[in-house]
Amino acid sequence: MQDITNLTVEELKRLQREAEVLIASKKEQAIEDAYNQVIEIASNLDLTIDQLLEYGAQKRKSTVRKPVEPRYRNKANPKETWTGRGKQPRWLVAQLENGAKLEDFLI
Repeated sequence: MQDITNLTVEELKRLQREAEVLIASKKEQAIEDAYNQVIEIASNLDLTIDQLLEYGAQKRKSTVRKPVEPRYRNKANPKETWTGRGKQPRWLVAQLENGAKLEDFLI
């Protein structure tokens, strides 16, 4: 590797431009290689790329989580519930800070 510490500002700028062109070229080649691999994979499965992508889209849609029933209810306001997932709601945090126990709110 070349020591670039002694290059002038103009030489460094030229080197930077050359590097940017080379980076863009290599990135474009990587994208083309990936595209060709996808075509080959689809072809080996007797599918088109569109069919392969549609399969992937359907697969992602089916991974949507189903609603979870609440496990905890605010005694002061029964409309406020929490499933036990994610961040605890403010009403529960306030109650816990006042000495209540999580088990007190189980449904």
